[in-house]
Amino acid sequence: MAAAVLVAVMFSSCVLGVKGDVFVGYGWDSYLAGFYDENPSVPSFVDIVEDQYYYSRTGTYDGWYTWENSLATMRATYFFRYSLEADYTYVDDPYGPYDAKFYLYLSSSGPVYYSPTYSRSLEGGPSGGKVIVASSGSTDSSAKVDRDSLGEPDGVLEKSQGGYTMHLEYWKID
Repeated sequence: MAAAVLVAVMFSSCVLGVKGDVFVGYGWDSYLAGFYDENPSVPSFVDIVEDQYYYSRTGTYDGWYTWENSLATMRATYFFRYSLEADYTYVDDPYGPYDAKFYLYLSSSGPVYYSPTYSRSLEGGPSGGKVIVASSGSTDSSAKVDRDSLGEPDGVLEKSQGGYTMHLEYWKID
């Protein structure tokens, strides 16, 4: 009986620290010609699935993408850097951050945050539109740009959700 009371006291005096996870997803139209994200949770250009969320860790990551229309009359390449940070300022919330899903749409005028209105998968399955490698696209990270040589960003985006914040800066480089 004493052991049962001891166990009950232990469980009632502590709070289980449930922490939320952060996910990153991408979308694009048929004109995406190349893509790279150094986040190890995001698949390579040939393996990434549109409208798919990928579990990520907090940190800062660089990436780039090239958008090119089918006639090659319009082309744009963007370098971007984003950080994912957990916000632990709410100390009165014993559960910490909740799940957060950040979705970036890769457009011809730069990346934008997008709030999908329909359900998107959190698994790495075959649902969604897989990228088809375009002949002009590059799949390696050799096109990475030296961030320090870019100057001020062309755009800055920030979004907070579920106790996480994503801060993104981007530069048009082509």
